Amino acid sequence: MGVTWFTWWGITMLLFFVPYGLMTAELGAAWPGEGGLYVWVREALGPRWGSTAAWFYWINNAYWIPSVYMVFAGTFDTMFLHTGRTWVQAGIAIAVTWLTVAIGIVRLQVSKWIPNLGAVVKVAIFLGLGGLGIGGVLLGRPSANAFSLARFVPRWNDSLAYLPVLLYNTLGFELMSSAGDEMQHPQRDVPRVILLAGGVISVVYTLGALGILLAVPLGDLSIVTGTYDALLVLGRPWGAAGDTLVFALGLGFLYACVANIVTWSLGVNRVAAAAAEEGVLPAALGRLHPRFNTPYVAFVIMGLVATALLLGNAALSQSATNVFWMIFKLSGLCFLISYLMVFPSFLILRRKRPEQPRPYRMPGGPTAAWAASGFCWVFIAASCLLFFKQSPSSQDPVRETWLLAIETLVTLAAGLLLIPRQART
Repeated sequence: MGVTWFTWWGITMLLFFVPYGLMTAELGAAWPGEGGLYVWVREALGPRWGSTAAWFYWINNAYWIPSVYMVFAGTFDTMFLHTGRTWVQAGIAIAVTWLTVAIGIVRLQVSKWIPNLGAVVKVAIFLGLGGLGIGGVLLGRPSANAFSLARFVPRWNDSLAYLPVLLYNTLGFELMSSAGDEMQHPQRDVPRVILLAGGVISVVYTLGALGILLAVPLGDLSIVTGTYDALLVLGRPWGAAGDTLVFALGLGFLYACVANIVTWSLGVNRVAAAAAEEGVLPAALGRLHPRFNTPYVAFVIMGLVATALLLGNAALSQSATNVFWMIFKLSGLCFLISYLMVFPSFLILRRKRPEQPRPYRMPGGPTAAWAASGFCWVFIAASCLLFFKQSPSSQDPVRETWLLAIETLVTLAAGLLLIPRQART
C-alpha cells in the first residue's frame, strides 16, 4: 500500500477499532465464559445463527494456518535453504502445521506460554524494525520510499485490495473471552486488556510499517518475505552487530508466526468445542483428550484442512506469494463473515437481556450503540466485498475470483450440512 498505509491505518483504528473494541469489551465482560463470539450470537439470534458464526470462526483458522505458515516457510527458506521453490515451502508449512496441532493438544497451562512469549517477541520485532529504520535515517541513510505529504493522501488504487487486511489486523479481541472460564478475573480484565492492547498495537504496527518502508522500495517488497527482507537491509549498515541482531529477529519472526497460530488455535477450538458440547456443531469437534482435556479432534481436523489447502494451492500456483494471498483471502473472508452476526447481536442483547450484569458498558447510550454497531457492520461488509478485488500479484484474476466465491460457498454448504439440525437441551 505504500505510504498511504499510515493514513488508512489511522482511519481504521479511529473509525472501526475504537467502537469495535468498546462493544467487544462490554460483551466480553457480560458473557465471559467459554465460547466467546458463539455465545453472544447464540444468546441474541438463536442456536442456528450461533452455530453458523462458530463454524465460520473455527474454519477460518484452518484456512489461516497455511497462509501464515507460507510466510514462515518463505522466511525460513530465505534464511537457511535458499531454494525459492514453492513445493519446498509448502512442505515446510505442512510440517509446522502438525507441530502446531501437537502443541494445541497440550493442556492450556503449558501451551499458554507460547503465545505469551510470542507477544513479547512480536513487539521486539516491530520495535526493531522501527528503531533500525529511524536510526538509519538519523545516520544519513536515504529512505527507500518518498514520504511526501501527497503520498499520505488515500488513493482508490491497487492498495484498495489490501484494505481488508488492515481491518483483519484489528480483529480478535473477543478471543480472550473464549477462555473466560479459565481466567481468574475475566469481568475486570477483559475490557481493560482490550483497550490497553489496542493502544499498544496501533503504535507497534506503525513502527513496523515505518521500518519496512524506510528499508525496501515498494516495487521490491515481497508479501511473503517482506519483513525479513527489510531487516536484512536495515541491519547491513551496522556491520557484524547488525547481522547478529537481524538473525536473532529473524528467528524471533519465525517463532512469532508459530505463536500467532497457536494463540488462535487455542481460542477458536475452544469456541468450537463449546458449540459442539451444546449440539450445534458436529460432536467430534467437542471431543476432549482423555489426558489433557483439550479438544484434540478439532485440532486434528484443523491440521487436515490446512494440509489439503497447502497441497491444492501449491499444485494450482507457481508462486509462493500467490499461494499465500489466495489462502489468506479465503481465511479472511470467512473470518469477517462471522463478524457480520456479532454487531447486530450487540444491539439485540442490549434490548433482549438488559438484566445481564455488565461490569463494563460502552458509553454514549442507545444512540452511540446503534451508530457504532451499524458503522462497524458496514465496515465488515465492505471489506468482504473488497476481498474479491484482484490483487496486484494476481496471476489469473477472473479464475481466482471464481475460485474464492466457490470455496466460500462450499464452506457455507459444508457448515450447513454438518451443523446438527436440533441442538441438545
